[in-house]
Amino acid sequence: MTITFHCEHCDKEINAPDSAGGKRGNCPFCGQSNYVPTPVNEDEVLPLAPIDEEEERQREQEVKKLLEKDRVLLAASGGEPAPATEDRPASGGEDLHHLVVNYCLDMVNGNLNRAGTYIPQLKKFGGAGIEAVEDFLSGRFIEPALDVIPTRVLHGFLAQLKTGLSS
Repeated sequence: MTITFHCEHCDKEINAPDSAGGKRGNCPFCGQSNYVPTPVNEDEVLPLAPIDEEEERQREQEVKKLLEKDRVLLAASGGEPAPATEDRPASGGEDLHHLVVNYCLDMVNGNLNRAGTYIPQLKKFGGAGIEAVEDFLSGRFIEPALDVIPTRVLHGFLAQLKTGLSS
């Protein structure tokens, strides 16, 4: 039996033997490293509970409250807080950094469909969209709202976004 999955980088379909499940392997098309998922035994599939929309809404409100408290504390300590994401001025009709931030926050919150809507918006700006992503990757642009995302996860989201913009 084989494990079929798509390359995280070039999105080509890859077939791997069951013995490769849970390990990393290089894509035969682009050569990039990929995690090979473990084979799924239909008898062992766990039933998942549906998302509690009210709980998700409350969690999002709590995150917003905590981020606002961080901004207030930073201002009280004499630091210069970054403007709230929604208060930033738009540049060229849209703030490219704002779109990158929204993409990452939606990814970490599991809003994958909404996160995907930012890719075409950024693609409209061509190289400027990619440069906005590189600003975060290089540390030239820092957004406190992204501090809730572990650094390695954030860099993974940014790399994935950059790949999506390059294709």
